Amino acid sequence: MLHISQPPLSKRLQELEEEIGIQLFIRQNGKLRPTETGLFLYKQAVELLTHFTQVEQNILYLSQQNRQCLQIGLTHLFQKYFTPLILQWQARSPDLKIDVMVSDSDHLEYLLQQRIIDIALMQKPENMQGYDYIACPSTALAAVVHNDLVSPADQLHLADLSKLPLILLKRSGGRGTVAVLLDKLRKNGIEPKVLMQVSQPSVTIDWIESGIRAAALLPISEVKNLKLSNCHILPVTPDPQLFFPCVVRLSTTPMPPILAEILADGYQP
Repeated sequence: MLHISQPPLSKRLQELEEEIGIQLFIRQNGKLRPTETGLFLYKQAVELLTHFTQVEQNILYLSQQNRQCLQIGLTHLFQKYFTPLILQWQARSPDLKIDVMVSDSDHLEYLLQQRIIDIALMQKPENMQGYDYIACPSTALAAVVHNDLVSPADQLHLADLSKLPLILLKRSGGRGTVAVLLDKLRKNGIEPKVLMQVSQPSVTIDWIESGIRAAALLPISEVKNLKLSNCHILPVTPDPQLFFPCVVRLSTTPMPPILAEILADGYQP
């Protein structure tokens, strides 16, 4: 995977330790185990590589700006929610070319600010300065829970979340819906047990379905029609009102007329 054999790799790691003057690995019985500092460095390197990949994608989108097409951003959080909207839009404007970039809402805000995308289908931004938006109907919170953790029921009470190991959505930056959810739980005396955070909603579902004994908290629009063998899909009551899908654009960017018509007709996912 690294395209380098073991001896030069070991030598390069040792040179790195000498260069920064910090031990990164514990060497014992011919094996390497990262120190706390080494693990921190690894995580930082992964974040940098991820950011570099995102920069490459941004450059690609910038290079496409001269093309006669509409650049749309779509959040991972509401892919199924907005699918009917995109289908209606395409049906009413069959000749319109649309490029769609799927990312999290924080990154979509960045792409809007850089004018890399024209419209974002996303969670309502916390800070609306510089944006115009059209709100769509909100969607409720649902829990995807491994069968071993809960018996079949019609719903899951908000307080029950304190008893479940949770896989929550991770946002690349800023305060996302998870931070709002955690605040609301703690204000109600509920201390959640967060097992891990993952940036892709579909990954959380796949992992629980594959055997991780945990619960994922997602918009019900994204999970209500799933056919799962090892999970229950339960609405959470009372609904903490976390998910507010919106069509967002810069205040200086005109709203595409056909899209405005669809929304004015009362879009229902």
